[in-house]
Amino acid sequence: MPQRTGDRVLLSTSEAIKQSGLSRVHIQRLLRNSQLDGVKLGHDWLVFEDSLLAYIAQPHKTGPKGPRKKPSTDSPATSINQDAASQSNKSSTR
Repeated sequence: MPQRTGDRVLLSTSEAIKQSGLSRVHIQRLLRNSQLDGVKLGHDWLVFEDSLLAYIAQPHKTGPKGPRKKPSTDSPATSINQDAASQSNKSSTR
């Protein structure tokens, strides 16, 4: 149940999750990093509704990160690893 403090409304994290669609962990991380305004009472966080709505209104990147680049075959580290592997293969076939 939202609580009024002056002219601002405080939401529990459960209410903030329902309103925003963000996960509990993400909301708590935003609160700890001061990207959302809120109050910590014991173990529980309360989020200011206006801060949450302002955060949601901002454009954000979505989805998982893209695939990582594979190391090029001509890099020194790769050629060293390939040389070591070929040496161990030669010694095991003898």
